[in-house]
Amino acid sequence: MAVDAVVSVVLQKVTDMLRGQSLTQNKLLVYEVQEIMKSLDSMRNLIMISTKEISLQDWCLEDVYMVEDQIEKFALSVVRRRKIFGFLANHIFLIDNLKSCIKIHYKIKETLMKLKRPEHPESTLTIQVLNEGKQEDKSFETRVTDHVSFSYTCDEEVMQIVGIKEQFQQTKQMSSFCYKEEEMGIFGLKEDVDTLVNRLTNDYEHVVLIVGQGGVGKTTLARAIYKNRDVKQNFLFRFWVSMLGDYTTKDILLKVLKGMDSMTDKASNKDDVEALKLKVSEYLKDKRYLIILDGANSFSILEDIKEAFPDVKNGSKLVLTSSQKIEMETTEGGLFSHCMMPLGEDDSWKMFKEKVGREKNWDLVSDESKQAVLMSCKGLPLNIILLSGLFSMTEISRWSRIFSCMQNSMDVVSLCYNDLSDNLKVCLLYLVLFPKEYDIPVRRLLRLWLAEGFVTHNSTEVLLQDIAQTYFEELVNRNMIQISKLRSDNSPRRCFLLGVLHDYLSLKAKETNLFHTCRNLINGEGVPSQNVRRMVEYESPKRDQVSKKQFRTEMSFHKNSLSKSSSFKNLRSYTSFYHRQPDYMQASRIRNFLENIVNDGFGLLRVLDLEGVYKPFLPENIGNLCNLRYLGLRSTYLDGLPPSVGELTHLETLDLKHTCIDELPCSIWKLKKLQHLHLNEMRLNMQPHSSMRLLTLWGLFLDKKVPLKDGLDKLNYLRELGITFFLTSNQEDLLNWITELSDLRSLRLQSKDNLGHPSKLVFRSMSKLGQLSHLNLLGSLEKLPEYNEFPPTLKVLTLSISLIKDDPMQTLGQLPCLTVLRLLGQSYIGKKMVCTKGGFSRLKVLKMWMLKELESWVVKEGSMQSLKHLEIRCCEKLQRIPTTLLQQPQLENLVLTGMPDTFTTDVVERNKSNHISMTIKHWKFPPLPASY
Repeated sequence: MAVDAVVSVVLQKVTDMLRGQSLTQNKLLVYEVQEIMKSLDSMRNLIMISTKEISLQDWCLEDVYMVEDQIEKFALSVVRRRKIFGFLANHIFLIDNLKSCIKIHYKIKETLMKLKRPEHPESTLTIQVLNEGKQEDKSFETRVTDHVSFSYTCDEEVMQIVGIKEQFQQTKQMSSFCYKEEEMGIFGLKEDVDTLVNRLTNDYEHVVLIVGQGGVGKTTLARAIYKNRDVKQNFLFRFWVSMLGDYTTKDILLKVLKGMDSMTDKASNKDDVEALKLKVSEYLKDKRYLIILDGANSFSILEDIKEAFPDVKNGSKLVLTSSQKIEMETTEGGLFSHCMMPLGEDDSWKMFKEKVGREKNWDLVSDESKQAVLMSCKGLPLNIILLSGLFSMTEISRWSRIFSCMQNSMDVVSLCYNDLSDNLKVCLLYLVLFPKEYDIPVRRLLRLWLAEGFVTHNSTEVLLQDIAQTYFEELVNRNMIQISKLRSDNSPRRCFLLGVLHDYLSLKAKETNLFHTCRNLINGEGVPSQNVRRMVEYESPKRDQVSKKQFRTEMSFHKNSLSKSSSFKNLRSYTSFYHRQPDYMQASRIRNFLENIVNDGFGLLRVLDLEGVYKPFLPENIGNLCNLRYLGLRSTYLDGLPPSVGELTHLETLDLKHTCIDELPCSIWKLKKLQHLHLNEMRLNMQPHSSMRLLTLWGLFLDKKVPLKDGLDKLNYLRELGITFFLTSNQEDLLNWITELSDLRSLRLQSKDNLGHPSKLVFRSMSKLGQLSHLNLLGSLEKLPEYNEFPPTLKVLTLSISLIKDDPMQTLGQLPCLTVLRLLGQSYIGKKMVCTKGGFSRLKVLKMWMLKELESWVVKEGSMQSLKHLEIRCCEKLQRIPTTLLQQPQLENLVLTGMPDTFTTDVVERNKSNHISMTIKHWKFPPLPASY
């Protein structure tokens, strides 16, 4: 049950918090804290087997939340007192601290007594018996080795199709995802794809409907045709709309308009539906378009939108997926309905076995077990995918236990969820906080898990963020999380929950009071009556603009109502997905909301995530939120921060990327627990604290005013470093520091002069950086370094304005791990490039932009044999693409932008086999700044 998982994680979190709380050397207080931790451990063990009575769980959750609140408030009071009284605080407030501990211990003992009452027979076991029972078989728990590294490989074209199959392998030093098209593909849908591609690319019906029951693969099929090569080449404009929840016609039209670059600034929520319909139809009237509306659930939707998407007889298509059959007699050109049916038993079993793998072990599976799988899956690909994920992550010796569970429960989603460890359950539940089908940045998700305290240490030598990474990896391998977007090196950038899982987990989250959602922050209806632990705000599609008078009335009402409400006294996080721009009223609402929380002493907030909210106002005394771990202000366009931000003593993540903030208070370096700092080319003057364990420092601006020696060189644990610098004399000191950062995985160096133009860049051998996989260099190099001066593990290399005169390809071709190479504007200023035999053995992505002098490019036989994606932009003198490259069967995608017509015509003619998907763009780019 979700309640058990939340209780277990909460108790572990507060135990860890007490363990890390240095209070005083007073033996009496130390003893009391130790007794509290013992009691918490006993409570957790007792609750772990008290899973049968729902009533027990309900009151138990409430009591555990109360214990959590008391412990965190106690810890918060200790921190606040230390800020004022320093080391004397522990002695001055010894009696108060002791009283608080006794009160907490009493509450825990009271809860334990309830658990052991006779009316709960399963609770009469003693703690000793429970501890013995801990050795029993439990669900798979994530294992983390002392040294963890991760690598990902996959095919971006198929990542959004449901059915990812990864063969999970956990070795001593590496765990990897492997996404392969032949493994995940579109099992059993080849005929469906062929039928629909034919319908879309030929002059048939204007409206195509894909119908079938939930989980049968409607979205999978729609995504397959949406990404099909023939479909891509047939339509000038393609757009995907996920129709979620209580969507309206206006929502659909606004989403489509946002996909039209030229219309973005003209579409407004102020427009009425008829005006929006006219804008959409005007934009599309001369274009052959494909619009996919995924998740239509209303019979009237086609009538509502037909004026916006008229059939102008040019081959344009409107595709809808629905669980209901939609009929519409008035649709001109008719409607084609494609009904999807569940898979037959043979196909279901074949798909299940292929997804699980382990071919040599299927003879051990009995006919009864096979029938249990087939009955549970019901021919639905979604069920097969989830169940295969469960089996693939389970030791074969434990398969019999799963088969036994399947006989008692036919609900595959519940079976897969219940098999997760407690931490994984809570981490998965947390994804429901994001809107349905929302593309969640993996970076953001993992750091939120950490800030919320959901990730538990299982080894003192492993960083928590590595453990969080293994949590994510396991959930992906179990097919509980889907990857929606990849980075250039094929590591996950964004992810999402399938709609069916989102619906299921939403009920679980509600059971545990994990968070409260609202669609209109802080008006009279926005203040909940229950005790809110996490507040999530979504933009209301029905919300209209209000006048200034109405706004003042609303804010006055809200301020009074919130000040009288205790609903937020235990608030742990506030996240807003209100991204309407510009909206200063919303910014004021957020400020008033936060001011009330701070001023009323509701200081337990751990997460303040305003990413994407337009210029939210932050209260000046935000530093009083001593418990804050995560402050996300990315893409808010803020131009300043309150000085008190340097007082957030527990802050772990501060994200200011894509803001207008150009200065931070010097006290930022006092934040000893800060691990991730994302800036926007900002100068930080004060020296870092020697005890800082910063892992990410991105967007720092460095000049001679910022000390290197006895300054930045104190940061020895960095994994990600991005620096823009203006250094005329001491680049050597900078490189000396960087080459000693043994944990560095990603590095970006940009050398600019005082006018912001690219400048000279000194390169020092990075061969000792054994974990560096991403390197981005901007600035002129005297010469390209030798291949053995690059990091041996380099996977992604980006060069910009390097002004290299000698052919770089022979050197770069020897890099053993290179998978992505970007040669951007003026990185090479020579006329000829030659790729020798055997070079670039692992290269999959090559981008060449604005190499203005390049005329000839030779790729010899046996070179670049793994290349899948080639992109050439504005290389105006380049005569042709090497024939050896065009003939390679591995090359799948070719993008030509701003290339001469003669060049593109030549490529098209030589690609007669049409095995390469080509995209030709005619964008114009502004000239590059003058380089020096």
